[in-house]
Parts: sequence; C-alpha cells; structure tokens
Amino acid sequence: MSVSLKPILSVSNLITGYGLTSVIKGIDFDVYEGEIVGLVGPNGAGKTTFLETIAGTIKSKAGKIFWRQKCINSLSVMARRKLGIMLVPQEAYIFPMMTVKANLEVTGIFNNHTETKRLMAYVHEIFPVLRTREKQIANTLSGGERKMLAVGMGIISNAKLIMIDEPSIGLAPKLVTKLLENLKKIKEDTGRTLVLAEQNVKILNVADRIYGLEAGEMRFCDKTQNLDETMVAELYMGK
Repeated sequence: MSVSLKPILSVSNLITGYGLTSVIKGIDFDVYEGEIVGLVGPNGAGKTTFLETIAGTIKSKAGKIFWRQKCINSLSVMARRKLGIMLVPQEAYIFPMMTVKANLEVTGIFNNHTETKRLMAYVHEIFPVLRTREKQIANTLSGGERKMLAVGMGIISNAKLIMIDEPSIGLAPKLVTKLLENLKKIKEDTGRTLVLAEQNVKILNVADRIYGLEAGEMRFCDKTQNLDETMVAELYMGK
C-alpha cells in the first residue's frame, strides 16, 4: 500500500498524565495511512499513556491531536471510535461472556451484511483459530487468542487506525513472530494503519518506521531500514 503525503494522525506538543504528574512531556508524532509504526521504549517510558490519550481514555493536558487534519482533543472515546481510531490494550478488550462469533459480529453492526460476511471470512483466513473457536466463550480463550480476537474485531469494525499496546506480551516466541507477521499481512492486504507499542525486538522486522520513547520524551524517529537495530534493541528494549 502507498503511503499518503499527509498524516492521518498527527500529534503536536502533547502533554498528558495523571493528576499533577506529566507522563508524556511535549511530544510530536505522525502516522501515515497504510503504514505500521512501532513505538518502542522501556517499561515506564509512557507508551501506554500515550496510546490511551490518542484513544481518548486519558485527557491531554496540552497539545493537539489531529485526525485527518481535524482536532479531536474534545472528542469522547466513542466519537473517536466512530472516526476509525481503535485501541487494543494489553488486556485485550473483548465481550468476555459472549462467544467468539458474537464478539466479531457485534463489531460489524454498522456494516451491511455482505461487508460483515466478507470481513469475517478475512479474519478467519488470518486467524484460523477464531473459526475453530467461534462457539467458545471469549473469556475462556488463551491470552494470545484474545489478542487475535480483539484485532479481528478491529478489522470487522472497519477501524482505520488500530493501535495495539504490547502485542507480544505473554506470548511464546513463535506466537509473537506469527502474530506480527499477521499484522503485517493485514496492512498489506487491507491498507489498515497500525501503531504497535512494543518492547520485543521483533517489531523491527515489521514496522515501516520506529519512534523511540524514553521518560515521556521522543528520542528519535526514523525508517526502520535506517536504524542501527542493535543500538535500538539495547537502549529501548532492554536487549
């Protein structure tokens, strides 16, 4: 997929945090349509707080968040979701007492039947386990399966920007590799835009660009191919 000339998401001088404490300290961040952006940094860097602020679950203290050149600072979480911005948190958001199939179907409520059916087939192609588990109660899935379900829900809801907080957390190495490969395939097949906040060095294999976050401040941003992967891994991923 080609990358657009203007970012679909643009963050300018963002300051956010909890109470009197500022966790994010005046950072800029751009995401272009049809790319995977990696947000790396050690524990406590502010990755989760940053994504939650974009999603609207935390209100910013200062700075601007633009979606397709329109400021969305005042919009609620639901309003941002309707625009196409979706956050998959570390503990993947699902409807725990509903079946896998029902979780997927309910997120396509604003689609027509044909569109939902097409997207459901694509989710089953990417994550075959969700087809075999479709009658299973979502809360009984493994951690990795719940993460797949949450991503699948994002696809069926037609979210334009899917932000995933620590997609590799709690997963075995082989599952991490497979999940990241699937996320790259989703980008290539559908043109969806993804932001992955991650500590696992394997993010460098799938991201188009990488931002390095440390102590609430952006230390660098560059195309992955231009980065010294060993340096990035050692300084920002604890490797």
